[in-house]
Amino acid sequence: MNHLLAVVFNSQRKQITPLLCYLLLLFSIPVNALDLQCKLIGNAQFSPSTLISMQHAANNGYLYRIQVDTSNISFSVDHFPFSSVEGTFNKFEGGLALPKEVAKSKQALFIIDVTSVATGDDDLNDYIKSAAFFNAEQFPVITFISTRFEWLNKSTARLIGNLTLHGITRPLVFNVVINGSEKKLSSQNEKLVMLASAEINRSDFGMHGLQLLVSDTVTFNLKIEAHRLPG
Repeated sequence: MNHLLAVVFNSQRKQITPLLCYLLLLFSIPVNALDLQCKLIGNAQFSPSTLISMQHAANNGYLYRIQVDTSNISFSVDHFPFSSVEGTFNKFEGGLALPKEVAKSKQALFIIDVTSVATGDDDLNDYIKSAAFFNAEQFPVITFISTRFEWLNKSTARLIGNLTLHGITRPLVFNVVINGSEKKLSSQNEKLVMLASAEINRSDFGMHGLQLLVSDTVTFNLKIEAHRLPG
């Protein structure tokens, strides 16, 4: 543990990637998928404090791993004059740190593989991944790292953090509905389900393709099922 923390504090980016892979082992990812996941997160950038927070959560039994098979991350954008484009991302990872003590900070980390976008049309997939939009070759991942979590009532909340998309990082707020009150979350449920949505202006992230035909507003919808890992 002390060695890993020392690596983080004294690291350059090339040293952070092995620690991220270590976190994935904590997430219990099958070994045959580990190389793919490490390649995916190797393209993402995280502060040492984020990694330490997630590692501490794993060690103390309040890290929830996203279950990819039963979760969904999708987006939609209006296409003029009368239609919309909807798509999903088939490869993503992440976790939520939900400490037992209500007063402690809650942390969420989502990593999305842009190359896994799926709309049901191969040509459209390729176009969305091209330099006109996501530019997946240069920016292969989307990341969201929370900075705070605010309860609005017993079942709804705001997840506030920073979204990095297309090489640009901007603040983002997800509106969240979760399957447990603040009190229930603090009692260490084994599973939670979270619905979250947020809107961005793609121009804020340097995505200006087809401005006359495609709306600037993009909606992200997340349905996240996460299971608690034993400490």
